[in-house]
Amino acid sequence: MKFLYPQFLYALAVVAIPIILHLFNFKKFKTVYFSNVRFLKEVKQQTKAKSELKHILILLSRILALSSLVLAFAQPYVPKKNMELASKHAISIFVDNSFSMNAQNANGQLLQEALQKTESISEAYQTVDDFHIITNDLSAQHQRLITKEAFLEELGNINSTSNTSLLSKVVNRQKQAIGKSDADQKTVYLISDFQSNTFDLDSWEIDTNLSIRLIPIEAYQLNNLYIDSCWINTPSPQKGQNIKLSARVKNIGQERKNSSVKLIINGQQKAIANADINGEAIVDLNFMCEEDQWQDASLIINDYPITFDNSFFASFEIKQNINVQVIYEESTSSSLKKLFATDPFFSFSEQSLSRINHSNLFNQQLLILDELKSISSGLSESIQKFVANGGTLLVLPSEKSNLNNYKYLLNSLKTDYYTNLDKEAIRIVKLHENHKLFEGVFERLSEKIDFPKISQFFTKTTLSKTSASAVLTLENGQTLISEYTYEKGKVYLSSIGLNNTFGNFNKHALFVPILYNMAIQSSGKQDLYHPLSTPFVTTERTLSQTETYTIEGEDFSFIPSIQNKQIGIYDQIKEAGHYHLKDKMNKKISSLAFNYARTESNPTTLPIDKLEEFASKHKNVEVIADANETLSQTINSLNTRTTLWKLCIIFALGFLALETLIIRRL
Repeated sequence: MKFLYPQFLYALAVVAIPIILHLFNFKKFKTVYFSNVRFLKEVKQQTKAKSELKHILILLSRILALSSLVLAFAQPYVPKKNMELASKHAISIFVDNSFSMNAQNANGQLLQEALQKTESISEAYQTVDDFHIITNDLSAQHQRLITKEAFLEELGNINSTSNTSLLSKVVNRQKQAIGKSDADQKTVYLISDFQSNTFDLDSWEIDTNLSIRLIPIEAYQLNNLYIDSCWINTPSPQKGQNIKLSARVKNIGQERKNSSVKLIINGQQKAIANADINGEAIVDLNFMCEEDQWQDASLIINDYPITFDNSFFASFEIKQNINVQVIYEESTSSSLKKLFATDPFFSFSEQSLSRINHSNLFNQQLLILDELKSISSGLSESIQKFVANGGTLLVLPSEKSNLNNYKYLLNSLKTDYYTNLDKEAIRIVKLHENHKLFEGVFERLSEKIDFPKISQFFTKTTLSKTSASAVLTLENGQTLISEYTYEKGKVYLSSIGLNNTFGNFNKHALFVPILYNMAIQSSGKQDLYHPLSTPFVTTERTLSQTETYTIEGEDFSFIPSIQNKQIGIYDQIKEAGHYHLKDKMNKKISSLAFNYARTESNPTTLPIDKLEEFASKHKNVEVIADANETLSQTINSLNTRTTLWKLCIIFALGFLALETLIIRRL
C-alpha cells in the first residue's frame, strides 16, 4: 500500500490527544484496611477491573478513529500489478460542442471549460498512446486515431455547432474508433452538460470491455424563451389581404411578462405583439403585403444567455393567381363562371371535351370535370398524372354520366365510385365544420343550418381502403361531398352536379366558400421553413435536370442537386437564415428558410446524482466531478491504482460508533 499525499501522515501525532486525556482522567484507587470486609472487597475489585477495561476500549476506538481519518486524507492506494510497466492506452474523448455549451458558469463558457478538461485528460497519458476526439458534428475527420500532438491541435479547431447527437450514438462511434487500436486499456470520456433530451439511457448498450467516464459540466440555472414554430392562416396569401402569422413561443422557467415578438418582412418591420408567456403561448401578428413576390419573414425575440433560438425564419409566396380550369361537354356551368371568372386572383380557363389539350392540364392547380357524360381512357390517365403531381380534382357528375367510364377513372385514383342515380329527394343533415374547407367560414355555427335542397343524387361505394374525408353528409349516411388524397394531390368527389335537376346547391350560400376554398387550397400548403438538417426540399415548380441552379445566402452559394421537384441540400447549409434558389440567369425562383433544431432550446440537464445512479448500475462506468486543476491527478489515479480512502472514512465512522456503544452499554 502507498499514499498519494504521504505528508498528511504527520497528522498521526493527534492520536496523542486521547492518550493524554486518558492518562489524566485515569483514577487511582487507594487501599483502605478495614476489618472483616472480605465480601465487600470482592465487589470492589470486580468494579475496578470493569472500569479499567471500559477506559481502554474507549481509548483504542478514539485512536483508531483518528488514525483512519488521517489515513483518508493521505489517500492510501494499492498499486496495480503492471503499474511499473508502460502499458499502452487508447483514449476517446467526446467534447459536447452543441449550442447549450455556450452557457456560462463560474469558470466561464461551458465549451471552453470542456476544452480545458480535455487538455487536462491528455496530460494524464503518454505520447505513445492512441488518441481519438469526437464532437456533435460526427465529421469524417473524427473517425480515426491520432497522435497526442495532433489531438491537441484538433482541440483548437472545435467550435460551437447546431448539431446534436444522442450519446448512445456517440459512444458507438467512439467504440468503433478505439477498437482499431492494439492498446490493452481502452477508455471513453464524455464531457458534456448532459442534457436530458440527448442522454438516452435506455438505449445504451454498455460494452464491458470499455471504461466509460462521464465528466459533467454544470451551468448556472438557466431559463430560456424561444420561438418553436410558426404558420400563416391561409395556404395562398394574397396581395393587399390581411395575413395572420401565428408563432408558438415556449418558455422554460418562470413566467415572462409582456414579452415582445417582432415580425420583419423583407428587411422591414411589419408587426409587433406582446404576450405573457408561461410555458407556452400562441402570438398572432397581422400584416399586409403589397407585392406579388416571395416574402422573407423573420420572427425575433430578445432573450439571454441562450440566443441561437431568438430568431425564427420563414418564407412564403404571394402568388399572382391560381389556375382553375373547367372541362365541359356542352357548356360550363354559369355558377362556376360567376365564381372564378370574375375574380382576378383566379386565372380561369375552359376546355371542351371534344378539343382537349392534355398538356395544358398540368399547368392548373384546380381541375373541374363539369358534368361530363363520358371520360376517355386517355383523359383518365392524364388526370391521374395531374393529381399524382399535386393537382386538385373536383368531379361533378352528369345525370347521364357513363358510370363505367367514371369507375375506371375513380379506381385509378383510389377513391369510391358511383353506383347508380337515386332520383328521390334527400336532406343534408351534417356539415363537418372541422374540415379545412370551412376554416374561417363560420364565426359561430348555428344548430339550425339552412342546408341546400337535394332533388336527386348519385349513390357511392364506401370502400374501407380509401382515404375518404366527409365534407357534407346526407341523412342516409352517404356523403354529398368527400375529399380523398392520392399521392401528392387531392380529389373532391361530389354526388351531384350543378344542374338545377340536382337541387339548389349551386345557388346556396355554402356553394361559394366550399368551391372557393377548394381553389385556394389547391395551390398546396406552403412549407414556410425547413430544419437545417433536412437533406432535400420540395418545390412546386418543375425544375429542369439539365439546367444549373444555385442556392445563395449571405456570402455563400452552392449548386444543389435537382430531381424533378426535389432540391438536394444535404449538409451544404450550416447556418439558419433565408436562402434563394436562382436559375442560370440569376432570376429568383423561390426563397427557402432554414432554422436550427430546437433540441438545444430546453436547458434541462441531468443532475450529478442521476449520473451517479446510472453509473452505479454498470461496473465500468464512472462519474468524475473533480475541479479542473485536479483532473489529471484523478485520471492518473484511476489508471494506475486502487484507492482506499473511502474505506478509511468508513472505518473512522465505525470506530466512532463503537466508542458511543461502549460508553452507553458498558
